[in-house]
Amino acid sequence: MASDPTREVEAARLLLEAARYLGETLDPVRVYERFREIVADAIPHDGVVVSSFDPEDEIIRCEYAWVEGELLDVSIFPPLKLQAAGGMQSEVIRSGLPLLTNDVAGRVRDSGTYYDVDAQGRMRKVPEEGPPKAQAALMLPVRHEGTVVGVVQLMTDSAQYDEAQLALAEGMVAQLAAAVRNARLHEEALRLEAAAAAARATAVEREQAAQVLEAVGDGIFAVDETEVIGFWNRAAETITGMLGETVRGRSLAELGDGWARLATAVPAAHAEDRPRPVTLPIDVDGRELWLSFVAVRMRDGVVYAFRDFTFERQFEESKYEFVATVSHELRTPMTSVLGAANTLLRNDVELPPETQRQLLEMIATQAERLAEVTESVLLAGRLDRGEVDVERIRVDVDTVVHQSVEALEASLPPTVRIERRLGAPGAVLGDANRLQQVLINLIDNAAKYSPDGGTVEVRTIRAGETIRIEVADNGAGIDAASRDRIFDKFYRGDSSNRLVPGGTGLGLYICRELLERMDGRISVDSAPGAGSTFTVELRAA
Repeated sequence: MASDPTREVEAARLLLEAARYLGETLDPVRVYERFREIVADAIPHDGVVVSSFDPEDEIIRCEYAWVEGELLDVSIFPPLKLQAAGGMQSEVIRSGLPLLTNDVAGRVRDSGTYYDVDAQGRMRKVPEEGPPKAQAALMLPVRHEGTVVGVVQLMTDSAQYDEAQLALAEGMVAQLAAAVRNARLHEEALRLEAAAAAARATAVEREQAAQVLEAVGDGIFAVDETEVIGFWNRAAETITGMLGETVRGRSLAELGDGWARLATAVPAAHAEDRPRPVTLPIDVDGRELWLSFVAVRMRDGVVYAFRDFTFERQFEESKYEFVATVSHELRTPMTSVLGAANTLLRNDVELPPETQRQLLEMIATQAERLAEVTESVLLAGRLDRGEVDVERIRVDVDTVVHQSVEALEASLPPTVRIERRLGAPGAVLGDANRLQQVLINLIDNAAKYSPDGGTVEVRTIRAGETIRIEVADNGAGIDAASRDRIFDKFYRGDSSNRLVPGGTGLGLYICRELLERMDGRISVDSAPGAGSTFTVELRAA
């Protein structure tokens, strides 16, 4: 058949136009769109589909789809596995040759799976769901260095294609492939630049993260796969007292047994999991610290974070001890009250009047003890909640001291004597009832902690704008460790010491809290075997 010069000239013009305009953009989708616009002048079509092919996984994926004037979302096209036989796209990829058919329905009838899609994105699997809408199709391989890396499909619903159109389309697809490769190379260059920028940003972030880790309040340290410490932040130094310069480069085992068992006792979570805290006792230079650890496994080791729960654990132990103590303090008088009451209620025994009176006195005494314990517990709770109001009025110190001593003298053991050495302190700003409550507690404690008897002195001293009230005894005294804690709630000293009387551990805590609400303070000077002196300081009125 003789060639058509006019058609050849037009084909050359289109190929030149494709070479010129397809290379003007570095956006792959825009390249596909320009290809479709150029080819429309010479090859009628109702749809253009561009697919990529990965030789490694042999999967065909849609990259561009234009149907009946609408650009479709490529995600609606399922990825297809390269077919060993049949299938028009698979045939083009396997052979590396273009394909022209003017009977799409006939080709797909016995040739694998074919998907037909309309402008609304509705997809049908043919021939199972009916015949295809397209009548003719051109399918052309996209090559890179001799390997097929994709397929371009041109489809029409009403026309037919010829060999000249196939040759023209094949030339234009070659131009398309070159333009897409340039666009992909540009994308890769941008990706590498972005990766380099991300790496620089990551380095900056790591430096900033290190600065943040140095500033946080939790102890944080990192070990490598051999459990050698590489990072130890400032909070870890503060909590443990171990400097980073002496710790880094050493293994956990070198720090002691407690540190050595971290790997087995504290499970290391992966980055996407939530770590589980584990609290362990750790010996640090003879001190027992209770530290709560969490661990996260990283690529090259494990990062540990820890908090000091020593105080919280001591507080919890104090609370448990308090519950046991209060239970004991309540049980003892309650047993006495119940025993005396049941004895009085017996009908089978005639009790002498004197015995009845003694039993009633026992009930009254033990009921008063129950009331004192209950009041202490309730008052401590109200102090914690800020529900205790304290007056700030002029209070005569001598009067309060006399009233406090007189309230206790009748109930003190005969071996204990109270001496008052009062100067002329004048008045303070405070609450007379609450100040008397404090002094009664201090004088009563002084008598209790003088089991062999002796003298309890109550002294008042004025020092400038401050008035001091001292309560001194010559009893057992207080060791240094207890002096730091006796004003803590629930603290009762060594319960194994026979010289330490029972109690709820709330008295001195209440004294401190009440005095602070009067802008006052309380302190103690004591030593084992040398007695104790408690000093109350208030501002003079």
